[in-house]
Amino acid sequence: MASKKEEEKKGHVEKAPPHPIKKILDDVASQITDGTIQFPSKFHFTWYNIDFSGQILHSKATGIFSIKLLASLGHIPFSAEDKPRREKLLEKFTPLFIKGEYKLSNNSQIQMVMQTDFTGPFEAKRLMAALTYSLLDLQEDLNNIKELING
Repeated sequence: MASKKEEEKKGHVEKAPPHPIKKILDDVASQITDGTIQFPSKFHFTWYNIDFSGQILHSKATGIFSIKLLASLGHIPFSAEDKPRREKLLEKFTPLFIKGEYKLSNNSQIQMVMQTDFTGPFEAKRLMAALTYSLLDLQEDLNNIKELING
């Protein structure tokens, strides 16, 4: 029987099966003792080595809530650090910055901003479901972008 290191070298390491989304949501919801959420509410988390910060806002319109999520995907290097890579990244991302799909922070960090508006009762479980579905939907795109940035 091959050791774990030998299997890793061969590329035959099996990944752990994904957790059922409903179980994850139920586990998180069971850990929350206070069902009320104060507005505005801010939170941070890391998912697949991507740092996220979020904010929940109560809209001026009755019964409408917004979740604003910001993914920090990496930095564009300064010209003195790596001028060719900087030029390559700016060439790839400038059209995305112009479209508003991504933004460039003051410290040259590429960020993806997502906003979801929804109505109905605002509970922790609904918040977790909205975040989970959004992240699962964007997982491949986020990983591809992060690979491109980290090159």
